[in-house]
Amino acid sequence: MIGILTEKASAANNFAKALGGKEGTYNGEHYRITHARGHLYELYDPYEQVQDDLKKKYRSWKTEHLPWKREDFEWKKKQTKEASDILKQIKKDLSDCEELIIATDDDPSGEGELLAWEIIDGLNLKPKKISRMYFVDESKSSIQKAFKERKPLENKETDLDYVKADFRSKWDYLSMQFTRIATANGDGKSVLRQGRLKSAMVKMVGDQLKKVESYKKEPFYELRFKDENGNVFSNSKAEKFKTPEEVDIDLENSAVIVDSTTMKKTKPPQLLDLAGLSAQLSSQGLKARTVLSTYQKMYEDQIVSYPRTEDKNITPEQFQELLPLADAIADLVGVKKELLTYRKSRASHVKPKGAHGANRPGPNVPASLESLRKYGPGAEKIYKLLAKNFLAMLAEDYEYEQQKGHLEKYPNYKAIANIPKKKGWKAVYDSDAEEQDENTKKLGKEAAPFTYEGFPPKPVAPTMKWLMKQLAKREVGTGATRTSIYADVTNANTRFPLLVENRGKLSMSDYGQMSYQLLAGTNIGDLKMTEQLVKQMHEVGQGKSDPNAFLDQMEQLVLEDLDQMNKNGKKIVHKTYERNPDDYEKAVIDGKEVEFKKEFSGTSFTPEQIEALKNGEEIEIQFTNKAGKEVKARGKLEAQTYKKRKFYGFKPEQYFNLDGTPIVDDTEYATGVWNGKNVKFKRVFSQHRFSDEEVERLLNGEEIECEFISKKGKPFKAKGRLQDQVFLGHFFFGFKILEFEKKPRATKTKKQEKKEKSA
Repeated sequence: MIGILTEKASAANNFAKALGGKEGTYNGEHYRITHARGHLYELYDPYEQVQDDLKKKYRSWKTEHLPWKREDFEWKKKQTKEASDILKQIKKDLSDCEELIIATDDDPSGEGELLAWEIIDGLNLKPKKISRMYFVDESKSSIQKAFKERKPLENKETDLDYVKADFRSKWDYLSMQFTRIATANGDGKSVLRQGRLKSAMVKMVGDQLKKVESYKKEPFYELRFKDENGNVFSNSKAEKFKTPEEVDIDLENSAVIVDSTTMKKTKPPQLLDLAGLSAQLSSQGLKARTVLSTYQKMYEDQIVSYPRTEDKNITPEQFQELLPLADAIADLVGVKKELLTYRKSRASHVKPKGAHGANRPGPNVPASLESLRKYGPGAEKIYKLLAKNFLAMLAEDYEYEQQKGHLEKYPNYKAIANIPKKKGWKAVYDSDAEEQDENTKKLGKEAAPFTYEGFPPKPVAPTMKWLMKQLAKREVGTGATRTSIYADVTNANTRFPLLVENRGKLSMSDYGQMSYQLLAGTNIGDLKMTEQLVKQMHEVGQGKSDPNAFLDQMEQLVLEDLDQMNKNGKKIVHKTYERNPDDYEKAVIDGKEVEFKKEFSGTSFTPEQIEALKNGEEIEIQFTNKAGKEVKARGKLEAQTYKKRKFYGFKPEQYFNLDGTPIVDDTEYATGVWNGKNVKFKRVFSQHRFSDEEVERLLNGEEIECEFISKKGKPFKAKGRLQDQVFLGHFFFGFKILEFEKKPRATKTKKQEKKEKSA
């Protein structure tokens, strides 16, 4: 029996379709398919990886305990949460197999190899033979070919894809030290997440914002000429003046001399990667994490190609697979088929070398764009953009006539006009249409002088599209990796987001601003570090270098950044705000005139609410809380104290969800004696307020069962008790969940239930 291990359930389904079922015979060989669900194992926390005498050191977030030493770690792994059942099924499916085929995703980073070997080691599987299927996608032909041509693997130490991925995993694990350094040197309470791509993104966006903020729009004036068609003739060495009056335009008109007329062509743009796709969609309000999630679901049904590819081209086989589908795809996305006249492979887009191929439409063409909505938000936009980008290479080249000319009387004044002649691929897909700014009319007969007002070129404001181009230019990360990390650093639902995105435009959060100030001159904030890691991964993956030698370099990098961030932290500038009198309203309370801010948590009070507050009445407002969730609060004007500063302002007495259900105050504490010592702990845990009886039982050391509300608003039952705990190096005392209530397995699938109801 041959056991085939795929990465996820959707892949197992595609393999079953290609080979003839979850279990059966293909090419004369008996097989059984099973699947993982991504990584089912993860590394233990640092303090759990070391000997007992080192646990205190590696548990602490104090920088005096850095740098870590690679050899101190045992590099042990544990099952991820909720992995138990699926691992039992994998073991059951593979335990009697003489050959085990690794058929996880064939990632350029070797990630699929890593998660497969984690399962083999974790379950102590010992088949007589281990082999690997290499496939470009999950189409029937690719899977069948990969099954027949699978390669034997001796062990994980000689599987260089695994060695490469394991090296990258350990490098990233050791890089957690940079987060501890930044956190210690920031404001002391914000966890400032650092990483090779996270930090580079923050540094690049911060540098660009600095350029934008320091830009001064100081005009200059110079002599230029304009012909009757609007073409402007300029002299690169023309004198610039501070005022328009200084420019001498008392000159004669001049005849235009055309120096050359040339026909030129441009080929269609490169196929998109996931970062380029997501960057274009960000300006339409589609978040990177949404693109990732929706695209993945579409890929699982072969609507689009493999997401995490490094390829910029497709292979001849992939081109031939898609070519017969071109007309159907064109009809679907509204592209005229008569534009697609270049139906042969372009050398610029189709190359014999490649793996998964660039991002493109998949072999399954949907019946309609509307049918894609089931895959998630933005599915229609994703497919339409991806399809037009692919179809562009089946259109003719864009052709234009370029004229170059100068002025007869003033030969140093020149102009270039690019006159479109054939739109070609631009009639199908033109992502830069809005950015084009060029003369599109022929050069005229005569040009007249005028005073030109110009400005120094303004630095472009950072956007997702701009950032992805900068990273791609430096070949840092894959399109999928860049998109994934970008989604993480801009996620407003995380506790300490680094960047703020608004329809693709980027700015800094307060945490990002702190990080940016700390990153100046550091290794982790330098793109060269990531570039170096990529080179090292290639060397390790080719068996040319010892991964441990590269990992040991981390100690020096950490020491250097410890010193640099310490210096930067002492100079850090925290954001301050000037008090604007217009933001405040005056009121008389108990015969004393006071003033209060006319907004709460970003929501401005209406004139009616302001009057109500001034009269001592209670009002209700809707606002966005720190977690990014829309909630309501009911309260009134009260005297308050914050950091020893007394002030008057709106004070909520009760918080509510938008549906009117109350939100429990999670700042309330309970006190008592536990284990012979006086303790204080939060009385509210996951929106459950412990009753007096429950508090008493907890203080007696008992385990209790309660119903809680998850961050996603879903109720769940769990058992727990009070105990000492540690989070990010900080010790605290409170309630800890020890066991979740197991939900009974559904005896019927949703499809079965739906079928029975309809019957």
